Amino acid sequence: MEYKTLMENWRRFVQNEEKSPDYDPDGQQKEKLENLLPMEYESFVDTLKRELEKEGDPKFQRFLNMGIAKFDGDATDDVVSVDREASIPVKDLAPTQNQIGIKDSLGWLAENKPDQFGEIAELGPGGEADIGGRIITANGKYVVDGHHRWSMVYFINPEANIPTYNFNVPGLKDGAGALKLAQLAIAAVDGEIPKVDADAETDIYGKTKGNIDKIKEILIQPGIINDTVIKSLAKAWKSSEMPNPSREQIIDRLAENAKSLHDKTVKSASKGPTRSYMPQPAGTEEKPTEPIEKIDVLDKGIANWNPKA
Repeated sequence: MEYKTLMENWRRFVQNEEKSPDYDPDGQQKEKLENLLPMEYESFVDTLKRELEKEGDPKFQRFLNMGIAKFDGDATDDVVSVDREASIPVKDLAPTQNQIGIKDSLGWLAENKPDQFGEIAELGPGGEADIGGRIITANGKYVVDGHHRWSMVYFINPEANIPTYNFNVPGLKDGAGALKLAQLAIAAVDGEIPKVDADAETDIYGKTKGNIDKIKEILIQPGIINDTVIKSLAKAWKSSEMPNPSREQIIDRLAENAKSLHDKTVKSASKGPTRSYMPQPAGTEEKPTEPIEKIDVLDKGIANWNPKA
């Protein structure tokens, strides 16, 4: 049987099937979601967080897990198309938060895997950077989670690609819509909305304003670029123009890449929230969770994010 015919038969079956008696019998949970979705993003997060934290009242979280057909009478309304093997040029992506810490971007790699700077720097156009896992993006454009891994690659090699879980939502107007969808998936799986702050002291937008000298001042701070990083990048960037790259030349090149990121994305970043309001699919250090679980509930249509049905 062709897929189209199979889906048509399934929809007819679903329409004739009674909804589960557990599915929002009085319509209160659906009304809450309908009221939530149009809110400004930060109000949306605060309200969603309060709703989930109501003691002894798990109805809303349970409602957010009722997207599948046997509950709400529609087989496809909550399904989000997800490309689990996407590879996107870092230059094609835009941030959805208004803070990118330079130290947050480079410090961990410098301390734990400094040789990887050279590996990323040596990639040709379209080469995929090994970042130890996939970030989450929307519509091939918006970074939803993993901003500092994205900016790390951009600072080192703006021509590289980054591996992502990319979900596609037709009609998505802006990054805030993608963030709301991610937060609802987190709420459905984890039952809470965690918040994590960023390092505002090295924020490329608020602290440097794109001034390359201020970017360099941050790059030379302790804990960001060490001697092993310099050696790794010197080997990768050795060329006829730089036969023996100096520390200063390497810092200059990193700063130029960082300024490029700033100048290209500052407008998009200015529309986004602070990091504390960003989705945390991996939870927190105190309570880690699995990001793939949030992808799954979107991909399978379990997360009940679409109140139209």
